[in-house]
Amino acid sequence: MKKIEINHFFENFPVEPELQLAVIEKYHQKYPASHFVTFFYLKMLQERAPATYDLLKSKLLLSIFNRNGFHDCKLEYFPIEEFPEVQMDEIAILAEQLQQNIPKIKFDPDKHNATLDLAALGEIEDIEFLSETLAIVYAEQGYTGKAVQILKKLMLQNPEKNAYFAALIEKVKKSINQNQKLEENNH
Repeated sequence: MKKIEINHFFENFPVEPELQLAVIEKYHQKYPASHFVTFFYLKMLQERAPATYDLLKSKLLLSIFNRNGFHDCKLEYFPIEEFPEVQMDEIAILAEQLQQNIPKIKFDPDKHNATLDLAALGEIEDIEFLSETLAIVYAEQGYTGKAVQILKKLMLQNPEKNAYFAALIEKVKKSINQNQKLEENNH
């Protein structure tokens, strides 16, 4: 069973057992969507208030990422005085060393291809990201060819919506024709 020292995670966590549950409950009320806080709150309830734990576990366990790991650990509580303090001098020395030896990225022409057209690579569309909304946005921005292309791909992906996408393609093509007629009339 994995032991988790709660004092490592919460600053100024009380030493008194009766206050600990109240403090973690306050955190849970303030941050109900936090996986981290919910984990500790539920674990503490499990150990100290089993009846309340039984009432809340089905709801709160759903918001914990690793539910299997929840059952494989036990909380440990230590007074803050028992932890060795890190000396500020040590931190200052490490910070100074980092400032003196700042990591740098160096350009290596052997590793970088200057002739590569990154803009062209950015135009490759992954089929996962194709959507009707994207097609409509392209059509509204005047990229009707891309819009029609996306709608045709969506027709292939969703054969049950063929009629719907065909109607959208016709609508986009009509807007192309209308825009061309407007341009001819303006010239």
